[in-house]
Order: sequence, then structure tokens, then C-alpha cells
Amino acid sequence: MDIPTLLAQTPLLAGIDGPALATLAERSVVCSFRSGQTVFNIGALADCLYIVGIGRLRVDNADGSLRGEVGLHECVGEIATLGNRMHSGHVYAVRDSYLLRIDRSVLLDFVQRHPAALLRLTQVIIDRLQMRHTPASLAHARRPRALALVPATPDIDIADLARQLRGTLSECGHTGIVDAHRVDTAIAPGMAQTLQDDADADRLTRLLHAGETQFRHLLYLTDAHPSAWSARCLRQSDRVLVVVSAKTPPHATPMLDLLRDLRLRVPIELIVLRSDGAEAEHVLAWRELAGARAHYFLRPGYDGDAARIARSLTGRALGVVMGGGGARGFAHIGLLRALQELSLPLDVLGGSSMGAFVGGLAACGLNWKQILEVARETFVRRKLLNDYLLPRVSLIRGRKFYRQLENVFGEQQIEQLRTPYFCVSTNLTRGQSVVHERGSMAMWIATSMAVPGVAPPVVWRGDLLVDGAVANSLPTDVMQELERGPILASDVSTEGTLTMPGIEGPDIDAVLRWTPTDDEARRPTLMSILFRTATLTSESGVRQRAQRADAYLRLPVSGVALFDWKRLDELADRSYEFAMQKLPALRAQLLACPI
Repeated sequence: MDIPTLLAQTPLLAGIDGPALATLAERSVVCSFRSGQTVFNIGALADCLYIVGIGRLRVDNADGSLRGEVGLHECVGEIATLGNRMHSGHVYAVRDSYLLRIDRSVLLDFVQRHPAALLRLTQVIIDRLQMRHTPASLAHARRPRALALVPATPDIDIADLARQLRGTLSECGHTGIVDAHRVDTAIAPGMAQTLQDDADADRLTRLLHAGETQFRHLLYLTDAHPSAWSARCLRQSDRVLVVVSAKTPPHATPMLDLLRDLRLRVPIELIVLRSDGAEAEHVLAWRELAGARAHYFLRPGYDGDAARIARSLTGRALGVVMGGGGARGFAHIGLLRALQELSLPLDVLGGSSMGAFVGGLAACGLNWKQILEVARETFVRRKLLNDYLLPRVSLIRGRKFYRQLENVFGEQQIEQLRTPYFCVSTNLTRGQSVVHERGSMAMWIATSMAVPGVAPPVVWRGDLLVDGAVANSLPTDVMQELERGPILASDVSTEGTLTMPGIEGPDIDAVLRWTPTDDEARRPTLMSILFRTATLTSESGVRQRAQRADAYLRLPVSGVALFDWKRLDELADRSYEFAMQKLPALRAQLLACPI
């Protein structure tokens, strides 16, 4: 590593003359850190700063949450070192890294001899202290540039998968593929299997570093078995993608053992090769074995699946969040029609209450016309909300409606959907929102739509779960935590829907004397009062949740009552026209490559 050149490229030392940097270079030390190795511990007295020459570092808060990332030519530890304080963050190497260490005594002597360096250092510290770690900036820090593809079993061909992924990854920048054969060809036969402590290890590290600076994304392909090259690929990656076949029963494998033994501190995700019609009942077991936080399904040879995975990995996957609102949720169908006509992808879907129902149908692969007909059969043609009972817990049993959801969704499990999906319910016992990303579609969608007082709560693990809109009518926060890409929020809530125009009051009997001849849609009913009461707090927070979205559409649903099912077609058409007016201007933003 050329230390004077590295110092000259470091923003911390910008503008310092060459002789001064040469003096500092002589008193600096190059240190190596393996992937996952700690650089600084929280609470340790700072005695030096580091500058990244090769590799990447990450900084965590005391609670384990991400504070930021330290990349090439950037420094870490300068604030605590200059102030003779203890480190406030935990710093560790994401990849195998070479860092330049500058001890505190050397730094203090340098800034005394070169006041310009002190001014520059002060400016860097001020900028660092003023930096706001927004969700967007943290998501950017987590966005991978180097990805390792790992076959869980020897029969998996990751080379073909890499070529598929490169097609979409290259839309945002040049993407390279590195495997053992390419390394041996570039340097010398057998070079890929160089061990960490071998004399040629530094030569190999420099080659890989050069590739990472040349390409926007780099795909490391491990061997099909544990090896020095496989271990190096894993240590060089920002994210690990374990590839399995849906046909293979879950079991421990040598490659999974290697992954576990390395104790990497980067996200691990699962790619399941699953042909059309194949079951995916083992996906959760494979996730547990691999330690994966998420999974994707891919049909071999189908570029559409690979493109969706690539968009998710690079922060370009479009997540659509659909809010709750009774019959007004039919407006989401019009939005789906507009998205389809404008060729905007449905990469991730999530929803609450009626939004959970419509989003769930879309996640199952139904197009907008099919969803319209399912909604018509469920809510217009059939009266499924009339199994009334003595109102000790609720007005209806909800069994007829649940049986219809079982007919619609069958035994479909959320985790087996090709399109990632979630819905939310509200835990009345604990007063918090619950996210459902696995389990029965029919059960959790029914729970997300169980309006308190109208339908009975669902009991789960001793707690009572009800309509998701009670706590979170527009779950953009859940979508944001997935960090897949831009968020489109579809809001069907309205304000001031329960009114009694023309009555000054106060009048305690006015609602009871209401005659529906003038405007039946505005007549308060027991169900509408219960729904409004249950969701009032949640709907009041819609503005805050809307701010989490990259694009927010408040669909035209005014004047529609919560249970006005017969206005299905009107709502779908009205929202379609509205979306076709708004979405074209947003299309480029939603499909743009992140900076």
C-alpha cells in the first residue's frame, strides 16, 4: 500500500504539502483486520485513528443499531482521539481490510507543526457531528457493492445465476464477476487458494481491491466446497447470498458450516431455486440453517425473477403499501391497474385491513381484473358479514367471511409467495402493531380485517389481535425496514366522514332520529362508528407515515362510506384515472438507480 498516496487522497489531510505527508507516512503503520474483526470497542480510550486503505468498516451504536459506514480514504476515531475520549461506537471490519494507523502522539505532533491540518481536522469533526443519520442514509450504508454467491450444496450452478443477476445490476453501473478461475488467470495458477497468511496474500488482496474500485458491483463466486477461495469470497462481501434448491430437503452442509464458522457480520439472504409448480415448504428451515434474514424465489432461466432479486439487493425494488379503509380500499384495485399499464413492478407488497386483502391477492399473482372479480364475489354478491350474534364480544361471528378467505387463498403460506408480502394486525393486549410475514394468508388477512366490536378478536399466543388499521393504517414503516427500495404509499383514509350536517346541537338524540332519505351515505351506523373509533389514532398518524414514502397517493375516496360495497367499480375506475394522472411524473423517480 502506497502510504503517501493514501494520505494525499484522504479528505482529512486535503491541502497538506507533500513533504509534510511524507513525514507523517513514515510515522504511520499499516494494520490488517479480517472481516468481522473489531477495530474499536465502545468505552475503550482512543489512542489512535485509522484511515481505510483497502476494505470497509461499519460503526454500530451501543444497542447494535447501525450508525454508519467508513469507506475508502475515510477516517474513523479522529474525534475521540483528538479529544482524548473513549470511543462512543463499536467499529468492525466488514471485509478483509488494510488500515493506516496514526497514533495520538503522532497526530498531535503533526497538527502542531502544520496548523492547516488542525483546521481541516476541525472541519471534518464539525461535519461528522452535524451529520444526520436518516433512515435513507443508513439504508444507503447497508447497500451492498460486493456480493458473495454461495451454493449450499455442490449441485447448485451459481455461475448461471451470476450472469442473470449481472443483467439487472449493470443497469446501475458496471458489474463484474470474480471466481477462482478468473483470479488464477489474472495472476498465476493456484493464486485463488492463497491463504490469509501466505506471502502472496497481499498481492491477491490488491487485485480484489482494484476490482471493487473498478466496478459498481462485484459478484464473488465461491467454490462448491469449503476452500481458501470460498472463505476469502465470504470475507470480501457486503452481503452473502446462499443458494439452495427447493427440491432439496434442508440439512447441514459443509458450505453452511464454513459460513457459520467464519462468524461474518454482514447480512445473509437466501435464494431458492424453484421452478413453476414446485412446493417451497422447506424455505423457513433453510433460512434457519443459513442464518438468513430474508429469502427470494427464482425460476431458473426466468430473467424476471433475477431482475427482482437484483433490484432488491441494490435498493431499487418498488414496495407498494396499501392502507385500510373498508370499502374505500377498492380504490387500490385502480392503482394496481395503473401500475400494470405503466410497467411499474410490484416487487414487494404490504397492507393493512382492506389493503392487506387487495395486496395479498396481488402478491398471489392475480392481475387487477381478477382481483376486481374476487372483491365483487366476496363483498358485493355475497353477504358474508351478517352472521350476527348476541353482542357480548362482537356483532358478527366472522366465520362466513373467514371461510370465504379460505376459499380465495386456500392453504397459501405468506413465506411461500413469489412476491414478498406482509400484512399487519393490532395486538390489543400489548397495544402494538404486529407484522405477519409468514403463516396462513387466510388467517392473517382475516385478522388484519377484524374490526374491534364488529368481528371477534383472533387469539394468538394468549393475546388478542384485531384490525391492523387500529395501530397502523398505512404501514410504510414496516416496508422501510425491509430496505428493498422506493416506497409507493396508497392511502384511502378520509377525514370528517362521520358528520351530521344541518344540526347545530348539542343534541343527544340527533343520530337516533336521523332519516336517511337525503343522503344515506353520510348516515352514521354502528359499524362505521366502531371502525372510526378504533382507527382514529392510527389515521391521525397517516401524515407522519406518508413522509416515509417516496411517492404518496391519497386516492379519491371522499363521499364513500366504509361499508358501501356496491361502489366497487366506481372506486376502481375513479382511482385508476387519478393514478394515471399522477404516476407518469413519478415513474422515473421510482425506477431510478440509487446514487
